[in-house]
Amino acid sequence: MSKEYIREVLSSDPLALKRFVTLVHEVMASHPLFYSELDSDVLRQLSGKSSFFRDMRYALFIASNGAHDVARCAALINPQYQHAKNEPVGFIGYFAAAPGYEPQVEMMLENAEAWLSNRGVTRIIAPYNGSVFLGSLGLRTNAFDEEPAYPFGWHPPYYADYFKDSGYTPTYPLLSYVIDFSSERYHSMVQRAFDTTQVRVRAIEKRTWNNDLETVRWLLNETFTEEWEHCPTTSDQFHEILDSLKPILDTRQTLIAEVDDNPAGFCWGMPDWAPLFRPLKGKLGPRQRIKLLLGSGHYLRAGLIMIGVLPDQRGKGVARKLAAALFRRYEQKGLEKSLYHLVNENNTVSRLFAESMGGKGRVIYHVYDKKLN
Repeated sequence: MSKEYIREVLSSDPLALKRFVTLVHEVMASHPLFYSELDSDVLRQLSGKSSFFRDMRYALFIASNGAHDVARCAALINPQYQHAKNEPVGFIGYFAAAPGYEPQVEMMLENAEAWLSNRGVTRIIAPYNGSVFLGSLGLRTNAFDEEPAYPFGWHPPYYADYFKDSGYTPTYPLLSYVIDFSSERYHSMVQRAFDTTQVRVRAIEKRTWNNDLETVRWLLNETFTEEWEHCPTTSDQFHEILDSLKPILDTRQTLIAEVDDNPAGFCWGMPDWAPLFRPLKGKLGPRQRIKLLLGSGHYLRAGLIMIGVLPDQRGKGVARKLAAALFRRYEQKGLEKSLYHLVNENNTVSRLFAESMGGKGRVIYHVYDKKLN
C-alpha cells in the first residue's frame, strides 16, 4: 500500500479541514442508527479554536483507495492528561471508516502511531478524542441493533475489527445499567435516600449559572481522579461544553449535594437526544436550532452519566440522595426506567451502587490501547 493513499490534513487549511470533518457522513451514510456530532463543534475543535485544543498537539489523517476517501483519524497528545496520569500516553480519535478497507485503515493508523511515537508517546488509547467531553469514548462492541443513548455513539461492528487487526487490545470495558423504577430494590433505595435528612440536594440554576458550574466542575475534578478517562477540566473547558447546552438543558438533571451547607457531591443526567441529533446530520442552522429547542424536553429515555462524592463525605447517603432526586425527575417526565452509564468495569463501587438499585448491567463499549515499541 503506497503512502500516497494516506495524506495529512493541515488544520490551517479550511477546505481540507472541512473535508476531514464531513467525511464521517459519507462513510456512515448507510447506517440508520448512527448519529454524528455537530460539524461546527468538530471544526472549532480541530481548527484550534476550542479551549480543549489550547495545549493539545494533534495531526489529522485521511485514507483513500485511490479514487475516494474512505477513512479518517486524528493523533492527539493532551499534556493535561499526560501530567495527571504521569504517563507519556497519546490518543487516536475522530475515527471514521467505511467497511472493507483494511489495508488503507491499517496504513492510516500506522501513520498516526508514527506521529505519536516521534513525540515520545509509548502507549495509545483509542478511540478517544483527547478529553472525555469531546465525544467518541470507545467503540460500541455489543447491541448493534439497539438505539444508542446520547451522548454515546453507535459504531458498526467492523470498527472494532479495524483496531484489533492493527494490534489494539480491548482494555477498558464500559457497562451500561438499566434501573427499573418499578423494582422493589429501587423503591427501597428511594425510601432510604429521602430518609437521609443531613444531605440536601439542589439543582443548578441558570440565574447562578457560573457559580453552580464552578462547583460542579470542582466536584468532578475532586471525585473522578481515579477514573482512567478523566483529567482535570478547566473552567473554560467546562463552560465550553455546558454553555452550548444551556438553552436546552433541564437544570434539574444537574444536581449538587450539600452536607452542612458545603458541597459534598454531584450528579449529572442527560436525556437521550440521539433521535433529535440524527436528522441534523451534523448541521445546525437556525431551523435546526429551533427544532432542538422545541424537542429537547421530549424524550423517551434518559440516564445518569456522572455521579461523584467527595471522599470525606462517603457513607452518608450522598450518592443515594443524588440518584433518587435525578430519578424522581425522570419519573415526573413519565419514564419507567433510567440508564446508568457508562461505568468502568473495574469501578466496583459504582457497579455495586447501580446493582443496589436493582440495576442490570452489560458491557456495551470498549476502549482499546496499544503499547508502542
